[in-house]
Amino acid sequence: MINFNQIEKSIKLSCKTQNNKSTRLDKFLLDNFHEYSRAYFQKLINNKLILVNSKINKKSSYQVKKNDIIQINFPEEKEFDLSPKKIDFEVVDIQKDFIIINKPSGLIVHPSQKSNNNNEEITLVNGLLYKFKELNKFDNKERPGIVHRLDKGTSGLMIIARNTISLIKLSELFKKRLIKKTYLAVAKGLPQKKGIIDYPIGRHPVKRHLMSHVGHYKCKTAITNYEVIKYYKKCSLVSVTIITGRTHQIRVHFAAIGHGLLGDDMYGYISKFIQRPALHAHKLEFEFNSQKFNYSQNPPQDFEDLLTQVNKK
Repeated sequence: MINFNQIEKSIKLSCKTQNNKSTRLDKFLLDNFHEYSRAYFQKLINNKLILVNSKINKKSSYQVKKNDIIQINFPEEKEFDLSPKKIDFEVVDIQKDFIIINKPSGLIVHPSQKSNNNNEEITLVNGLLYKFKELNKFDNKERPGIVHRLDKGTSGLMIIARNTISLIKLSELFKKRLIKKTYLAVAKGLPQKKGIIDYPIGRHPVKRHLMSHVGHYKCKTAITNYEVIKYYKKCSLVSVTIITGRTHQIRVHFAAIGHGLLGDDMYGYISKFIQRPALHAHKLEFEFNSQKFNYSQNPPQDFEDLLTQVNKK
């Protein structure tokens, strides 16, 4: 795979479209640089890093014409410290093809070119590479064995692939929605005993670091099922099963129905009893190579302390 950023920061392309056919600018760029995503080029366009015929172009939908000169100003890629580091997290189970871990809250899963986080921040990947040397064999050095992720503030169960074949198989199970993920959350107020939240989710049109359920053309289907386990005076402990896996899905969905999560300063309600969203990946259920696996992990102490405190009120 060629990394064009290492060749030169700015690249010019001449469009050789035949038969006077035109194509969208973002698709044209994707067709020429397969190792990048369409969303990546849309971001470059929005950030005024794409010029068409020496003029800044701010529309992904621009129809590229024959003999157009396209200039791409690639931003410098972040460099991450991917060295193995000893990190305290619980290994729940070790199988030949995968590992089940209990991620503590406050730990980022993997470094990201899209993130504004400090490049030197320690991630779960550093700890995985320390404990499991075989993960160094993955081609994707920034996400070795990572099949899915949890938000920084979310604690709980995660699956880590140990080889490329299992990574492909597990990814396919997630894609087909054959891995059941159940979360525990503490929501503000008293929602109905059971419910299905079915709001599409997409990037917030103005606050780009947030997600939103407000409908616009880039929203994707998102479905959340929940059941209240216990009502407290002013909040509820709920069991949540997600059918889809959108970014911040549970937090956005509960905020959308007026019952944002406690401790969530982005979508929910700040709480003096917990310093992160009250959300925990509680169970994982799936079948792999004709064998059924079921895992359950109790919430950490800060989550339990929150329940103790709200029970007093």
